[in-house]
Amino acid sequence: MDMICRRMMWLHARTRAHEAPIQWRGVEGKRHVMRFGTTSFMRAAKPSKPPIKSPQKKKTLDYRTPTRRPQASSPPKPKSNPLRHRTIPIIFGGAALFAFSAGIAYLVTAATRLGDNPVPTSASVQEDVSSRYDKIASSFDDSVDLTERLMGITSLRKKLASLAHGDVLEVSIGTGRNLSYYDWNFKGHGGVGKPDRRGNIKKGKVRSFTAVDKSPEMLEIAHEKFSKMFPGILGVRWVIADAAEKGAIPGPPRNANERSGNLEGKYDTVIQTMGLCSVGDPVALLKNLGECVKEEEGRILLLEHGRGRWEWLNKVLDNSAEGHAKEFGCWWNRDLGSIVEESGLEVVKIEQPKWWRHGGTTWWIELKKPKTEAAKARK
Repeated sequence: MDMICRRMMWLHARTRAHEAPIQWRGVEGKRHVMRFGTTSFMRAAKPSKPPIKSPQKKKTLDYRTPTRRPQASSPPKPKSNPLRHRTIPIIFGGAALFAFSAGIAYLVTAATRLGDNPVPTSASVQEDVSSRYDKIASSFDDSVDLTERLMGITSLRKKLASLAHGDVLEVSIGTGRNLSYYDWNFKGHGGVGKPDRRGNIKKGKVRSFTAVDKSPEMLEIAHEKFSKMFPGILGVRWVIADAAEKGAIPGPPRNANERSGNLEGKYDTVIQTMGLCSVGDPVALLKNLGECVKEEEGRILLLEHGRGRWEWLNKVLDNSAEGHAKEFGCWWNRDLGSIVEESGLEVVKIEQPKWWRHGGTTWWIELKKPKTEAAKARK
């Protein structure tokens, strides 16, 4: 009996101990009572833990050498015609080659052709064809303009006319191809009459101008050009005369607005371009120009064409000179060096510019009249 009572007391004490709050790892347990008869049992709830994520395994990447993706096969392009865009250059190139070959053939034929009669080279035995200019006056500029530009004659004209100053005389002016290259002293032209940067009033170099030509048709065209370039300008004289005749050239005017000539006056500059080839007596022409220019300080400026440097080229000029003279009124095979020497004028400068292009057929000549014995004695 005593043993039974002790057993019961132990069980009771144990049951009460289970009913007290239980601390389990810092978490308050919940009591779950299960009663079996007079004995109650209690079980603590497990604390809630966050689910532990298992570490993911990193996938290892296999390195592969980059390769180009094969392009989708396309149908082959049709071959283009290589001459498609070169048709025009080929045509022009062929035409230029043909023209060049024809020119070479002409030169060879002209140089080797033997005429029945010897070709005259002296002006004294050559026919006077200066009247031809009356017939070709209206078409003259169009026929020579492109050739002169390509051959560099235009640039030589500009350079020659820029040297003119004072009282200017132009002989064999033709259609006035030099008129736009002079440094005119016309108020309002090229800044003339206006102060420059230094405050000086600008003046042109040409004080007066006299134009002489044997062909009235050519001179009329030159006059019309001048009137269009400088409308209302007076004082420029236009004289129809043969400059090789004595007394045919009037003296310079006393002032810019005077049309009559001063017989005792002399010109500062005398200019002629492509004139010795067309006059009947070129030596007489140069002597007459010497009488019109101031002694020593005056200048006669010539741009001419005649015989060249090479004998084969001179043969070409000789064989074609007669036909060229009848067509254009110009004997292009004259010996200009001999003509200048016979004139008695003093040579200041004589050269054959652009000889590599013209073969020495273009002549640049600067002459002056030396002082007479009487003038030297007076000094």
